[in-house]
Amino acid sequence: MLLAEELLLLALDPEGGTPVNSSREPLRVSLCGALVAELGFAGLVEEQGRRLVPTVPPADAMPPAAASLPADAMPPADPMLPADRAPLADHPLLAAYPLLADVHRALGTGRGRRAADQLRRLDRAVGGVWGRVVDPLADAGVLGRRRDRVLVAHVTRHPVLRPAVRDEVVRRVRAAAASDDPLDPRTATLLALAGPSRLLEVVAPLRGERRHAKARIQDATEQTPVAPIVRKVIHEAQAASAAAVTAATVSASS
Repeated sequence: MLLAEELLLLALDPEGGTPVNSSREPLRVSLCGALVAELGFAGLVEEQGRRLVPTVPPADAMPPAAASLPADAMPPADPMLPADRAPLADHPLLAAYPLLADVHRALGTGRGRRAADQLRRLDRAVGGVWGRVVDPLADAGVLGRRRDRVLVAHVTRHPVLRPAVRDEVVRRVRAAAASDDPLDPRTATLLALAGPSRLLEVVAPLRGERRHAKARIQDATEQTPVAPIVRKVIHEAQAASAAAVTAATVSASS
């Protein structure tokens, strides 16, 4: 299962089918970061300046599915993550990478509206990250798709149809947040992206656990041996997700 899919499952209210804690905007950015990080885990890309370029991956570099999940619970491979170098030259995730930096640089200038514009560009660069991550899970029967009317608008909800799949992701991340044991790289990346996605209360449901969980989120990538490009993507996604929260606040108050 892709990191982005696990992050989405972590973020969804299993019955309501919408992100918890009004986390949709920062979550959308973190999902983009998780998809880009997946290319790094696969050994498919390297950084040149502010750009990502394809590299020749080792034959066994494609990331394994989470070993703890049953085989029939896993969605099909994401077509955005090709197994060879040839399709990567114009890959949308290569264009998404510098936009992660643009989002938080826009926030750094104090221009929340510009950050909101960059968020829209980021989403367009991956062809709509929400659909890219939701659709395979819905096609696999892990998530549902329901249109509800809320006041004068319609809202699409994605309730969890196979709770055991989500429960395993939640269990693994909570255990990682609560312990002091070494983290495997993929769980560390998921935990690191959960923080800026406003998922602290999911990761640590008891208030007394949250200080320790925050510390684990903060140092998850620092103490874990991930490739430099994965670490860089995580840092950019964390900063961009924080920008998304600010941009959403600016939009709501204007």
